[in-house]
Amino acid sequence: MKKSIFTLVLVLLFSVGYANDAYQKAMSQSIEKLFQVKNIPEYVEVANQFERISQIEKAEWLPLYYASFAYIMISFQETENTKKDQYLDQAQKYLDQAMAIEPNESELYMLQGFLYPSRINIDPMARGMIYMGKMNESLDKALALNPNNPRVYYLRATITYHMPEAYGGGAAKALPLFQTAAEKFQIFKPKTELSPNWGKEMNDAELKKIQE
Repeated sequence: MKKSIFTLVLVLLFSVGYANDAYQKAMSQSIEKLFQVKNIPEYVEVANQFERISQIEKAEWLPLYYASFAYIMISFQETENTKKDQYLDQAQKYLDQAMAIEPNESELYMLQGFLYPSRINIDPMARGMIYMGKMNESLDKALALNPNNPRVYYLRATITYHMPEAYGGGAAKALPLFQTAAEKFQIFKPKTELSPNWGKEMNDAELKKIQE
């Protein structure tokens, strides 16, 4: 009897370990692909990969995070505003699902803050007043949960840089934000190998451009 129980425990442990390895491998491959794709069909394909992973790993928020990220990136490439909104609706759906799993994750609020400017860009005059406040609330929440999240500083720097000087934007105002982001990226360590770890190269490029 004891031998049977011991054997069952070993089988269960092996099964859990195998499932974890499969998840890690699938996620690592999909994340690597996500940051290599160049066009909308490729983004859709990798987003679908993350969705399939999320359907198997229902307690994990990271597959949904990356699926949402992929659709936000698509919105920057799409030229038709109606389609942009549709892609952003899909991004919001995945983001809402991720937040239901992990409601106190800084990276999710940062991603929400990343999504709102994409909405604004579709019609700045009509949507600026609607989404700017929501964007700032999301980024404030992201910093409250993790004051050292470098992507929050990078996003705020980018928004400030592209904002008209009359509204408090411009290169001079953005420079210290890019510098702070650079400092945060230097000390940032992702929680796991699969955790968000993007933005440093983009921040460095923008900082270099301003300083030249």
